[in-house]
Amino acid sequence: MISKNDIDLYKQFVKTIFKMRYKGSILGFLWVLLKPFFMFIILFVVFSSVSGQVGNLTSRQYAVYLLSGLVIFTFFNEGITWGMGSIMERADLILKINFKRDIVVISALTMALINFGINLMIVGVVGLVLGIQFSLASVSYILLIGLVMFLGLYGISFFTSIWMVYVRDLAHITELGLQLMFYASAVFFPVEMIPEKYRFIVEHNPIAIYIQSVREALTYQNIVNLKFVIGSLIVSVLLIIVGNIYFKHSVKRVAEHF
Repeated sequence: MISKNDIDLYKQFVKTIFKMRYKGSILGFLWVLLKPFFMFIILFVVFSSVSGQVGNLTSRQYAVYLLSGLVIFTFFNEGITWGMGSIMERADLILKINFKRDIVVISALTMALINFGINLMIVGVVGLVLGIQFSLASVSYILLIGLVMFLGLYGISFFTSIWMVYVRDLAHITELGLQLMFYASAVFFPVEMIPEKYRFIVEHNPIAIYIQSVREALTYQNIVNLKFVIGSLIVSVLLIIVGNIYFKHSVKRVAEHF
């Protein structure tokens, strides 16, 4: 049962994480916008002409294509990284205060969700400026994908936040895995650029499927991979249920490893 104290503590954690993320930074929260923007500029300059020739995309379409891919992958990257490190980052409080430990996990993921929402609005503004038409169905579908990803990241974080306490090398392993995932998700290039015998890597990559679904909805107002998204929603809910049981059982013993 969620109490008012739990909600107040959750809000306070989100505020604290926000302040800590950008403490001492001159630009502060603007980095949320600047990091994907500069990555977008670099990749757009380098790959726009090639992607147009191979993927039959106009420069305007490729701009939305690229930016949406970066936003989705950034959300995934931040959710995995921040969720995994959530327990370790609050080790001092866990040792001193008695509260529901899962609040630490959900508050860390909330920051990733806030960043995702802001970046998604930027994609929408860029699309409107470039003359891309949006429909209510496509926007709703994109929001559904964001929800499914958030729930999936939440479920995964129940496991990884605990594992991180025992295996500190997990941070480095995850960083390497995310770098490989970035290239395996066709974030900045059309799938047609990949030799056909290797395309299965992208075609069976969940993040790549999410990215493709968002791109189709943004650029062409097409709803694709709906069965996959609904199936992912069911899996995410099950992952949260199982992960929550595992988390509550395991988090009682992590203090001795801080």
